[in-house]
Amino acid sequence: MDLLVSVVLLFIFLTGGYSLKCYWCLSAQGATCEAKVQICGDGVSKCQTQTIEQSTGSTKVSIKTKQCALRCEAGTQELITGEIVTHCCDTDLCNAAGNVLYMIIVLCLICVTAIDLWILFSLLQVNLVGKL
Repeated sequence: MDLLVSVVLLFIFLTGGYSLKCYWCLSAQGATCEAKVQICGDGVSKCQTQTIEQSTGSTKVSIKTKQCALRCEAGTQELITGEIVTHCCDTDLCNAAGNVLYMIIVLCLICVTAIDLWILFSLLQVNLVGKL
C-alpha cells in the first residue's frame, strides 16, 4: 500500500510542473504570422489556430491567430460575409506555423535523399573494389 501511495505522489510531483507550449501570433491583412512560443497557464490544455476571413465587396480581409486556449472547438463557422476556421491540438507546439511545418518536411526529404545517395555510393564503391 505504501508503494502505491509513493508511486502516485511521485507521478503527481513529476507531472505537476508541466505547462503546454503553443505558438502565439496575430497577423493583420497581408502580414505573415510571426509565431513566438507561448507557455500556457495552468489548466490550459489546447493550442488553437484560427483564421478569420471576411469579404466586403471585392475586398477580402484575412486574420490569423495562434494561441493557448482554455477551450477549443475545431471546425468552420460560417458568417454572412466570410468564415472562421478553427484548428485545435493538444501537444507542445502543435499549432506550428505553416512555413515551419513545410520546412520540416523539406528537411526530412533532403535527409532521406542524402542517406539514399550515401547508400548508393557505398554499394558502387564496394562493387568497384571487388572488381579490382
